[in-house]
Amino acid sequence: MIEDFVWGGFEGASHRRHDGRRVDSVAATQHDRWAMLDHAILRALGLRCARESLRWHLIERRPGEYDFRSALQQVRGARASGVRVVWGLCHWGVPDHLDVMSPDFPRALARFTRACVRMLRSEGAEIAGWVPVNEMAFWAWAGGHKGGFAPYLVNRGDELKRQLVRAHLAAVAALREEGATEPVLVCEPLIWVVPREGRDEEAAAQAEVEASLAAVDHILEEDASAVDVVGFNYYPHNQWTLLRRTVPRGHAAYRPLRELLRDAGRRFRRPLVISETGAEDPMGDEWLGYIAQESQAALDMGVELQAVCVYPIMDYPGWDDGRHCPCGPIGQRGGRRFVRSGQRLALEKLGALRAPSPVR
Repeated sequence: MIEDFVWGGFEGASHRRHDGRRVDSVAATQHDRWAMLDHAILRALGLRCARESLRWHLIERRPGEYDFRSALQQVRGARASGVRVVWGLCHWGVPDHLDVMSPDFPRALARFTRACVRMLRSEGAEIAGWVPVNEMAFWAWAGGHKGGFAPYLVNRGDELKRQLVRAHLAAVAALREEGATEPVLVCEPLIWVVPREGRDEEAAAQAEVEASLAAVDHILEEDASAVDVVGFNYYPHNQWTLLRRTVPRGHAAYRPLRELLRDAGRRFRRPLVISETGAEDPMGDEWLGYIAQESQAALDMGVELQAVCVYPIMDYPGWDDGRHCPCGPIGQRGGRRFVRSGQRLALEKLGALRAPSPVR
């Protein structure tokens, strides 16, 4: 059961990008150094739940040896502020000694999962949930079909997706063996693909949508109990044509978020969360206002929407070029944190949303 409706997510990507360099968003934002302050700000904004990522590539530098010093500031910062955390175990980044496509990869994630559970318990962490593998569909597309980041495969997206599903299932089995009872989430992209008018593109557009949901389908086919909550990552660019041209909000072909959530709820028959959403300034305030409006509309339609995570909650450097990305309620300037007042108000609107009372 998800207890808090509004979360803040700290960017945690740690993949190797197209040129082989490692992305480490936790270090790039200095969240590993200032997590105590960051969580205190989060709590001051009225939020009591966060998404965080454990950096597997730093924790297991040698096979089977786990050094959690890189994660302690995150763990202790959240605990000190009374923030519960949905912990990500594999946010696209794996240790350099491990091949994602090897038969041992799922077992390696399971071993890492067990070590993480034990560490977090020993630290007295308040655990809100688990995300074994982040955005499997996107990883399969970017790293398995386009070769854009590790493991740099081309036209093998379905193969990588199946491997990531196996890893998710192995991690869930490890969580059960360790007696973890917190909700298991998948966090997948929520997209819509628009066929161009006058062209026979409906089947191709629908196939692309289906591919974005296939990992969840595969998991549920293997073990219906391996997903408790379906999370969807939704941004202003999540609707496009087959030519990858963004369909903007307000366009006649743009589908309201409430409808996408309704359809997903009917498909998976699980509680939903918006596991990532946000926009860069100057769109941030307006976008969160739209998310609040559509979330309330979805609740009114009977969608079991349990939470919305503003992600990233704090500015971060772009993965590919290091540019400053001004997003979320927590800004950074000259190494200092500050709060964007407009987004603070948007958080309050989100926090005020309520599901309709049942008819008696």
